[in-house]
Amino acid sequence: MKLRLVVLAALGVLLGALLVARQDLHALAHALRLAGWTALLAITLIHLVPMALCGLAWRAQLAQPPASIARYAWFRWMRETGGVTPMGGELLGVRVMALSGIKVGLAIATTVVDVTIEMSAQIVFTLLGLAILVVERPHSALVAWTLAGLVVTLPLLAGLVLAPRLGLFRLLERFADTLAAGRGWHGFGAGDIPAHIHAIYGRHRRILAALAIHLAAWLVGIAEAGAALALMGVPLRLDSLLVLESLSYALRSAAFFVPAAAGVQEGGYVLLGALLGIGPEFALALSLLKRARELLLSGLGLLAWQAAEGGRLWRRLRTPVEAQAGED
Repeated sequence: MKLRLVVLAALGVLLGALLVARQDLHALAHALRLAGWTALLAITLIHLVPMALCGLAWRAQLAQPPASIARYAWFRWMRETGGVTPMGGELLGVRVMALSGIKVGLAIATTVVDVTIEMSAQIVFTLLGLAILVVERPHSALVAWTLAGLVVTLPLLAGLVLAPRLGLFRLLERFADTLAAGRGWHGFGAGDIPAHIHAIYGRHRRILAALAIHLAAWLVGIAEAGAALALMGVPLRLDSLLVLESLSYALRSAAFFVPAAAGVQEGGYVLLGALLGIGPEFALALSLLKRARELLLSGLGLLAWQAAEGGRLWRRLRTPVEAQAGED
């Protein structure tokens, strides 16, 4: 599995490098200079809004949330930090939830439900962009590509929704027990994951609220591309931004097996940019700026996570010493 991920990542990076090499590098450099550090700072700050909304949506599932909104925003940040590899973000999210005192079983259950709701909201988001594309450019080849992406995504969503009925979450329960024991998460307990999931899905109003918040996060997120392109002198109308972002994320999701969608994101932006009248250098510059934002937030996230882990380890080491000193 690790070898496969490395091969897929290498192929994706190679594809991205080929896309860059095929462009006019002077034009690409000019587009990046136009954007500058201002664009990177702007899209990083803008991204914090949908990230916080996603944390709020995650928390909205539960009638009695075990942590504050700020904590769920932290969990979401950690999930995005670990999202370079498939399931890596989800595992890191479960880890930091467990460190916050949330039982591993509940952490896994809410993560599974949140991924399902977020995927459902993304499908609605993609359908909005696809509807605009069909009305404005009904004969575009990207309509077929987007539908193909949905065909790939829908079975995954159906599997997540139907899994409780099929008893597949018993496998997750065993996985949670192994995860907790193998990583020293003693005292948290895996619990009954299927029971947690059934209870969460039974709160229909909360599920709908979480879906609406996730959809709002997707819609707010288009401001990232809008700000970056405006700073490069290529402003887009709101409907065009919706098409660009919804379909690019659909293509990226369809390539979920490629770590970080390396190369896929870049190719998607170049294809969609050509359709919307954006020069390839500006489309590629937008993708590279988003990559830089991912690296910046992920790097800061890893530092924050390691600081939290280090603090926890220090407290564990200090406790016996203090206890011994007290006895003396």
